[in-house]
Amino acid sequence: MIVYNKNKPRDWENKLILKYLDEFNEIYKKRPIKNNHGGMSFPHMFGLYFFLKKIKPSFVVESGIFKGQSTWLIENTLPNAKILSLDPNLNFRQYISKSQNVEYSSSDFVDQNFSEVPNNSLVFFDDHQNFYERLLCAYSFGFKHIVADDNYPSLQGDTYSFKKIYSGSGLNDKRTGIKKLIKALLLLTLNNIKKKLNKNLINTIQKYELSIQDIIKTKNHFQNIEKLIEIYFEFPPIFKKKFTRWGDNWDEVNYPTPKPLLSDEQKEQYSDAYKDSGNYTWMCYLKLIE
Repeated sequence: MIVYNKNKPRDWENKLILKYLDEFNEIYKKRPIKNNHGGMSFPHMFGLYFFLKKIKPSFVVESGIFKGQSTWLIENTLPNAKILSLDPNLNFRQYISKSQNVEYSSSDFVDQNFSEVPNNSLVFFDDHQNFYERLLCAYSFGFKHIVADDNYPSLQGDTYSFKKIYSGSGLNDKRTGIKKLIKALLLLTLNNIKKKLNKNLINTIQKYELSIQDIIKTKNHFQNIEKLIEIYFEFPPIFKKKFTRWGDNWDEVNYPTPKPLLSDEQKEQYSDAYKDSGNYTWMCYLKLIE
Protein backbone atom coordinates (compact mmCIF):
# COMPACT_ATOMS: atom_id res chain seq x y z
CA MET A 1 0.00 0.00 0.00
CA ILE A 2 1.23 3.51 -0.80
CA VAL A 3 0.18 7.03 0.14
CA TYR A 4 -2.36 8.13 -2.44
CA ASN A 5 -1.82 11.64 -3.77
CA LYS A 6 -3.38 13.49 -6.68
CA ASN A 7 -2.27 16.88 -8.03
CA LYS A 8 -0.55 17.98 -4.82
CA PRO A 9 -0.16 21.78 -4.87
CA ARG A 10 3.46 22.90 -5.29
CA ASP A 11 3.35 25.19 -2.28
CA TRP A 12 2.29 22.32 0.00
CA GLU A 13 5.74 20.78 0.29
CA ASN A 14 6.94 20.06 3.84
CA LYS A 15 9.42 22.92 3.93
CA LEU A 16 6.67 25.35 2.95
CA ILE A 17 4.15 23.92 5.43
CA LEU A 18 6.75 24.46 8.16
CA LYS A 19 6.62 28.22 7.56
CA TYR A 20 3.23 28.18 9.30
CA LEU A 21 4.32 26.12 12.30
CA ASP A 22 5.78 28.83 14.52
CA GLU A 23 2.78 31.13 14.19
CA PHE A 24 0.43 28.23 14.89
CA ASN A 25 2.53 27.16 17.87
CA GLU A 26 1.78 30.54 19.49
CA ILE A 27 -1.92 30.28 18.63
CA TYR A 28 -2.12 26.80 20.14
CA LYS A 29 -0.87 28.09 23.48
CA LYS A 30 -4.01 30.27 23.66
CA ARG A 31 -6.47 27.43 23.03
CA PRO A 32 -9.48 27.57 25.39
CA ILE A 33 -9.59 23.82 26.14
CA LYS A 34 -6.30 22.53 27.52
CA ASN A 35 -7.52 18.95 27.99
CA ASN A 36 -9.29 18.06 24.76
CA HIS A 37 -9.11 14.29 25.14
CA GLY A 38 -11.29 12.69 22.49
CA GLY A 39 -11.08 15.80 20.34
CA MET A 40 -8.50 17.56 18.19
CA SER A 41 -4.94 18.00 19.41
CA PHE A 42 -1.85 19.70 17.98
CA PRO A 43 -1.17 17.61 14.81
CA HIS A 44 -4.62 17.96 13.26
CA MET A 45 -5.32 21.42 14.59
CA PHE A 46 -2.19 22.50 12.74
CA GLY A 47 -3.36 20.64 9.65
CA LEU A 48 -6.75 22.34 9.72
CA TYR A 49 -5.07 25.71 10.36
CA PHE A 50 -2.87 25.20 7.29
CA PHE A 51 -5.78 24.26 5.04
CA LEU A 52 -7.84 27.22 6.22
CA LYS A 53 -4.96 29.64 5.60
CA LYS A 54 -4.41 28.26 2.11
CA ILE A 55 -8.01 27.93 0.95
CA LYS A 56 -9.49 30.94 2.80
CA PRO A 57 -13.12 29.74 2.59
CA SER A 58 -15.86 32.29 3.24
CA PHE A 59 -18.16 29.57 4.63
CA VAL A 60 -17.07 26.61 6.78
CA VAL A 61 -19.21 23.69 7.91
CA GLU A 62 -17.80 21.58 10.71
CA SER A 63 -19.62 18.29 11.20
CA GLY A 64 -18.73 17.09 14.69
CA ILE A 65 -17.57 19.72 17.18
CA PHE A 66 -17.46 17.86 20.54
CA LYS A 67 -16.05 20.34 23.10
CA GLY A 68 -15.72 23.18 20.60
CA GLN A 69 -11.96 23.49 20.08
CA SER A 70 -12.25 23.37 16.29
CA THR A 71 -14.87 26.13 16.29
CA TRP A 72 -12.46 28.34 18.21
CA LEU A 73 -9.66 27.57 15.76
CA ILE A 74 -11.74 28.28 12.65
CA GLU A 75 -13.11 31.61 13.86
CA ASN A 76 -9.67 32.75 15.03
CA THR A 77 -8.05 31.74 11.76
CA LEU A 78 -10.82 33.20 9.56
CA PRO A 79 -12.52 35.94 11.60
CA ASN A 80 -14.78 37.00 8.71
CA ALA A 81 -15.94 33.53 7.66
CA LYS A 82 -19.44 32.21 8.31
CA ILE A 83 -19.36 28.97 10.31
CA LEU A 84 -22.02 26.30 10.68
CA SER A 85 -21.16 24.02 13.61
CA LEU A 86 -23.00 20.69 13.69
CA ASP A 87 -23.20 18.06 16.41
CA PRO A 88 -26.02 15.73 17.49
CA ASN A 89 -25.22 16.54 21.13
CA LEU A 90 -24.30 20.17 21.75
CA ASN A 91 -24.18 19.59 25.51
CA PHE A 92 -20.53 18.52 25.31
CA ARG A 93 -19.42 22.03 24.35
CA GLN A 94 -16.94 23.71 26.66
CA TYR A 95 -16.24 26.52 24.23
CA ILE A 96 -19.33 28.25 22.82
CA SER A 97 -18.71 31.05 20.38
CA LYS A 98 -20.40 34.41 20.90
CA SER A 99 -19.70 35.51 17.34
CA GLN A 100 -22.61 36.33 15.05
CA ASN A 101 -20.74 34.46 12.32
CA VAL A 102 -21.18 31.12 14.09
CA GLU A 103 -24.42 29.13 13.94
CA TYR A 104 -24.96 25.90 15.90
CA SER A 105 -27.24 23.03 14.92
CA SER A 106 -27.91 19.53 16.27
CA SER A 107 -29.31 18.38 12.91
CA ASP A 108 -27.15 16.17 10.73
CA PHE A 109 -25.15 17.40 7.74
CA VAL A 110 -27.56 15.82 5.26
CA ASP A 111 -30.54 17.62 6.84
CA GLN A 112 -29.19 21.15 6.41
CA ASN A 113 -30.28 23.67 3.78
CA PHE A 114 -27.36 23.94 1.39
CA SER A 115 -29.33 25.29 -1.55
CA GLU A 116 -26.95 28.27 -1.84
CA VAL A 117 -23.38 27.26 -1.07
CA PRO A 118 -20.63 29.82 -1.81
CA ASN A 119 -18.14 28.51 -4.34
CA ASN A 120 -15.18 28.48 -1.94
CA SER A 121 -16.98 26.79 0.96
CA LEU A 122 -15.23 24.09 3.00
CA VAL A 123 -16.61 21.11 4.93
CA PHE A 124 -14.64 19.71 7.86
CA PHE A 125 -15.77 16.19 8.76
CA ASP A 126 -14.86 15.04 12.27
CA ASP A 127 -17.98 12.96 12.90
CA HIS A 128 -16.92 9.32 12.48
CA GLN A 129 -19.52 8.71 9.78
CA ASN A 130 -19.23 6.86 6.47
CA PHE A 131 -16.90 9.12 4.44
CA TYR A 132 -18.01 7.59 1.14
CA GLU A 133 -21.55 8.78 1.83
CA ARG A 134 -20.35 12.11 3.23
CA LEU A 135 -18.24 12.89 0.18
CA LEU A 136 -21.04 12.11 -2.28
CA CYS A 137 -23.48 14.23 -0.28
CA ALA A 138 -21.03 17.12 -0.05
CA TYR A 139 -20.46 16.99 -3.81
CA SER A 140 -24.20 16.94 -4.52
CA PHE A 141 -24.65 20.00 -2.27
CA GLY A 142 -21.99 21.92 -4.20
CA PHE A 143 -19.03 21.76 -1.82
CA LYS A 144 -15.61 21.63 -3.49
CA HIS A 145 -13.27 21.69 -0.49
CA ILE A 146 -13.36 18.85 2.05
CA VAL A 147 -11.15 18.07 5.05
CA ALA A 148 -11.51 14.74 6.87
CA ASP A 149 -10.04 14.42 10.35
CA ASP A 150 -10.19 10.69 11.11
CA ASN A 151 -8.70 9.21 7.95
CA TYR A 152 -8.04 5.85 9.56
CA PRO A 153 -5.80 3.28 7.83
CA SER A 154 -7.25 0.04 6.52
CA LEU A 155 -6.42 -2.01 9.63
CA GLN A 156 -7.70 0.39 12.28
CA GLY A 157 -10.43 2.81 13.29
CA ASP A 158 -14.18 2.85 13.76
CA THR A 159 -15.19 4.66 10.60
CA TYR A 160 -15.15 4.10 6.84
CA SER A 161 -12.39 6.53 5.93
CA PHE A 162 -10.85 7.57 2.60
CA LYS A 163 -7.85 5.32 3.24
CA LYS A 164 -10.21 2.37 3.66
CA ILE A 165 -12.05 3.36 0.49
CA TYR A 166 -8.76 3.61 -1.42
CA SER A 167 -7.47 0.27 -0.12
CA GLY A 168 -10.76 -1.50 -0.74
CA SER A 169 -10.62 -2.93 2.78
CA GLY A 170 -14.22 -2.21 3.71
CA LEU A 171 -14.95 -1.84 7.43
CA ASN A 172 -15.31 -4.43 10.15
CA ASP A 173 -16.93 -2.43 12.95
CA LYS A 174 -15.77 -4.05 16.17
CA ARG A 175 -17.54 -1.70 18.56
CA THR A 176 -20.35 -4.17 19.26
CA GLY A 177 -20.64 -5.48 22.80
CA ILE A 178 -22.97 -5.77 25.76
CA LYS A 179 -22.66 -2.09 26.64
CA LYS A 180 -23.56 -1.00 23.11
CA LEU A 181 -26.47 -3.46 23.05
CA ILE A 182 -27.87 -2.20 26.36
CA LYS A 183 -27.48 1.42 25.23
CA ALA A 184 -29.25 0.67 21.95
CA LEU A 185 -32.14 -1.08 23.72
CA LEU A 186 -32.52 1.81 26.17
CA LEU A 187 -32.54 4.38 23.38
CA LEU A 188 -35.11 2.47 21.35
CA THR A 189 -37.31 1.86 24.40
CA LEU A 190 -37.22 5.52 25.38
CA ASN A 191 -37.98 6.55 21.82
CA ASN A 192 -40.97 4.20 21.62
CA ILE A 193 -42.39 5.44 24.94
CA LYS A 194 -42.16 9.04 23.76
CA LYS A 195 -43.87 8.13 20.49
CA LYS A 196 -46.71 6.42 22.39
CA LEU A 197 -47.23 9.50 24.53
CA ASN A 198 -47.01 11.90 21.61
CA LYS A 199 -47.86 10.42 18.21
CA ASN A 200 -46.73 13.62 16.45
CA LEU A 201 -43.30 13.49 18.01
CA ILE A 202 -40.39 13.14 15.62
CA ASN A 203 -37.50 11.87 17.71
CA THR A 204 -34.43 11.31 15.58
CA ILE A 205 -31.89 8.77 16.75
CA GLN A 206 -28.45 9.31 15.27
CA LYS A 207 -27.43 6.23 13.32
CA TYR A 208 -24.03 5.91 14.96
CA GLU A 209 -25.73 5.33 18.30
CA LEU A 210 -27.34 2.10 17.14
CA SER A 211 -25.90 0.81 13.91
CA ILE A 212 -23.04 -1.49 13.03
CA GLN A 213 -21.19 0.20 10.19
CA ASP A 214 -19.85 -2.98 8.57
CA ILE A 215 -18.98 -2.44 4.90
CA ILE A 216 -17.92 -5.17 2.48
CA LYS A 217 -14.51 -5.14 0.82
CA THR A 218 -14.80 -3.45 -2.55
CA LYS A 219 -12.73 -1.40 -5.01
CA ASN A 220 -15.89 0.01 -6.56
CA HIS A 221 -16.27 2.81 -4.01
CA PHE A 222 -12.88 4.29 -4.87
CA GLN A 223 -13.49 3.94 -8.59
CA ASN A 224 -16.80 5.77 -8.17
CA ILE A 225 -15.35 8.77 -6.35
CA GLU A 226 -11.86 8.98 -7.89
CA LYS A 227 -13.26 10.73 -10.95
CA LEU A 228 -14.70 13.44 -8.70
CA ILE A 229 -11.35 14.26 -7.08
CA GLU A 230 -9.22 17.07 -8.45
CA ILE A 231 -6.78 17.16 -5.51
CA TYR A 232 -6.10 14.67 -2.73
CA PHE A 233 -3.50 15.38 -0.05
CA GLU A 234 -2.69 13.75 3.28
CA PHE A 235 -1.34 16.19 5.84
CA PRO A 236 2.00 14.89 7.14
CA PRO A 237 2.65 14.10 10.81
CA ILE A 238 4.76 16.66 12.62
CA PHE A 239 6.71 13.88 14.32
CA LYS A 240 6.58 10.17 13.50
CA LYS A 241 7.08 7.89 16.48
CA LYS A 242 8.05 4.22 16.49
CA PHE A 243 4.57 3.02 17.39
CA THR A 244 1.11 3.98 16.18
CA ARG A 245 -1.66 5.14 18.48
CA TRP A 246 -2.78 1.49 18.60
CA GLY A 247 0.58 0.30 19.94
CA ASP A 248 1.97 -1.58 16.92
CA ASN A 249 4.93 -0.69 14.70
CA TRP A 250 4.38 2.38 12.57
CA ASP A 251 5.70 0.79 9.39
CA GLU A 252 5.12 1.74 5.77
CA VAL A 253 3.54 -1.59 4.85
CA ASN A 254 0.49 -1.29 7.11
CA TYR A 255 0.59 2.46 7.74
CA PRO A 256 1.84 4.32 4.65
CA THR A 257 2.45 7.88 5.83
CA PRO A 258 3.80 11.11 4.31
CA LYS A 259 7.28 12.14 5.44
CA PRO A 260 7.07 13.88 8.85
CA LEU A 261 7.68 17.61 9.09
CA LEU A 262 10.24 17.39 11.90
CA SER A 263 12.69 14.94 13.44
CA ASP A 264 12.99 14.00 17.10
CA GLU A 265 15.92 16.41 17.49
CA GLN A 266 13.36 19.25 17.47
CA LYS A 267 10.98 17.80 20.05
CA GLU A 268 12.10 20.21 22.79
CA GLN A 269 11.37 23.24 20.61
CA TYR A 270 7.89 21.94 19.75
CA SER A 271 7.04 20.05 22.93
CA ASP A 272 3.24 20.32 22.55
CA ALA A 273 3.41 18.92 19.04
CA TYR A 274 5.66 16.07 20.14
CA LYS A 275 3.48 15.23 23.14
CA ASP A 276 0.40 14.97 20.92
CA SER A 277 2.11 13.26 17.97
CA GLY A 278 0.57 9.89 18.85
CA ASN A 279 -2.88 11.30 18.05
CA TYR A 280 -2.14 11.56 14.33
CA THR A 281 -4.81 9.95 12.12
CA TRP A 282 -3.80 10.86 8.54
CA MET A 283 -5.96 13.98 8.12
CA CYS A 284 -6.66 14.59 4.43
CA TYR A 285 -7.85 17.33 2.10
CA LEU A 286 -9.85 16.84 -1.10
CA LYS A 287 -10.78 19.35 -3.75
CA LEU A 288 -13.64 18.08 -5.90
CA ILE A 289 -14.15 18.85 -9.57
CA GLU A 290 -16.48 21.61 -10.70
